[in-house]
Amino acid sequence: MSSDFGFWKRTTGDPEEIFDNLAEGDTEDLIASADVLRFREGLLARWPDIRDVLEPAEFDLEEAPEDSQKYVLLTLSVRQLDYLPEVLSMAKRNNLVGFSGVAGEPI
Repeated sequence: MSSDFGFWKRTTGDPEEIFDNLAEGDTEDLIASADVLRFREGLLARWPDIRDVLEPAEFDLEEAPEDSQKYVLLTLSVRQLDYLPEVLSMAKRNNLVGFSGVAGEPI
């Protein structure tokens, strides 16, 4: 069992719709931001084991490197859910918003 979470810089779109679009690879409504990249790098520095559950994946960034500054999707295992409070705190410090696929509500 796992839980999905998405994070991005504030935008005018509906968070659930943006989250659903990201699952389909559509980043059209998102702006690039150094805050997103900083968040991504912070996550990987803090928890190297999430590399395999973080999107965009390294191989995806070869085709669309700007996506590293647009969004972060995490699919956390039950064991990794302990990371969530700190992940949310990191997102807040970087002025990011997002959506919880499990709760079905904005973050």
